[in-house]
Amino acid sequence: MANLEWVRSSLFPDPCSLSTLLPLTTVSILLIGPNEGDRLLACIDSVRNTPTDDLLVDITYVDSNSTDDSLAEAQARGVRTLDVPATIRPTAAVGRNIGWRNTTGEYVLFLDGDTLLDPTFLRRALDAMQESHSIAAVCGDRNEIHPEATIFNRIFDLDWNGPAGEVEYVGGDALFRRSALEQAEGYDDTLRGGEEPELCTRLRLSGWTILRIAGPMTSHDLAMQHFSQYWRRQIRTGYAYAEVSARFSNTAHPLWKKESARNRNRTVILIAATLLATGLCFSQSTGKWRWARRYASSCASRP
Repeated sequence: MANLEWVRSSLFPDPCSLSTLLPLTTVSILLIGPNEGDRLLACIDSVRNTPTDDLLVDITYVDSNSTDDSLAEAQARGVRTLDVPATIRPTAAVGRNIGWRNTTGEYVLFLDGDTLLDPTFLRRALDAMQESHSIAAVCGDRNEIHPEATIFNRIFDLDWNGPAGEVEYVGGDALFRRSALEQAEGYDDTLRGGEEPELCTRLRLSGWTILRIAGPMTSHDLAMQHFSQYWRRQIRTGYAYAEVSARFSNTAHPLWKKESARNRNRTVILIAATLLATGLCFSQSTGKWRWARRYASSCASRP
């Protein structure tokens, strides 16, 4: 990676001095998203406000075919940029794969472009990872910036977080160990949703652990104003539950098995109830029609 190599060669012209004077840890920070605009700029600023005195950090933004000025604005801020090819359907998995495969940091911090990085998270996450080499990924608490704005923001604000400790998976914001990403060959590009749980499950099946640490990680600007936005997101989530859970149903880590079974049962009940209600309505309407015909016939036969 050009910018990381430039920093290394400028600060340490002697190759030996890097290891003897300052054992720096390398971190690649990857931002993804389409049409994030001002939120992306705020995300970049939050990353640059993170203390990195003992780290070598590079920042890359992967743009998913934005139609606004996100790409140009990121470049104007001196951030390295990459594009999702126009021939590929842009998804979070595609963007993240392009990002980590084109960087070289020992650790990779993935951030959605509509988030703000807490200045203490990176250091805390690195400390946790360096305590155990079996940890593949670390996440923390993600909170909505404006949970009071809409009921949808409030729902996701309550849904993002959980207790600290070993967990099944992380979300879109997380610190990964590059060696774990390389072993798993990254995210599954074919998934439109659920790519993080799918990757984490494969890692856990390979012996890695996933960790949630206490404390803030990112603030998120969901900006969900309409039910139609919520509905589309929930449909995508439903597809992810079905597809990802099916892959691991017969493994040591059957992800979302109970949730998927519950969703199937609810679907069967809903369909059955709909068919029953339709049948009753049709039966009643047919009965009323027959009664009306008989009444009309009796009236016509009277003198």
